[in-house]
Amino acid sequence: MSKKIMESLNYLIEEYKRLKKKKEKNKLTSAELETFKKLEQYLGKK
Repeated sequence: MSKKIMESLNYLIEEYKRLKKKKEKNKLTSAELETFKKLEQYLGKK
């Protein structure tokens, strides 16, 4: 894979992890929750 694709995927995974931690603390805004759900679906996480 090209370097740019790997960087993009790494960013999405890190953003998912950040939002997951925030969700566990019940501190997500509605926009963050929407982003989290989309990332969860895109990355195939549950």
